[in-house]
Amino acid sequence: MEIVKIPLDMLVPDPENPRSHPKENIDAIKASLTRFQQVAPLVVHDETSIVVAGNGTMTAMKELGWTEAECVLCSGTLDETRALGVVLNRTAELGIWDEKVLGKII
Repeated sequence: MEIVKIPLDMLVPDPENPRSHPKENIDAIKASLTRFQQVAPLVVHDETSIVVAGNGTMTAMKELGWTEAECVLCSGTLDETRALGVVLNRTAELGIWDEKVLGKII
């Protein structure tokens, strides 16, 4: 996997993104980016520059005045790459928090 820096103005938000990002979500992402910087790359379809994982992060970066993002480029069809984006987001949602450990961390 190669991570490349791409100017944010060259990336395309996914017009068919099945996930929405309300203000409180973008604000939380902005707080994370401010505290930790970018630690996970955006996932981008290489032919179209459509972001298939990380649309909320891209929005938060733009609102913070960032000009570029670290990205992983995926080849294949746009539909296959979008499916990967859904899987990456959905599998994270299926995990279960250990409340005791979580309380120690936060």
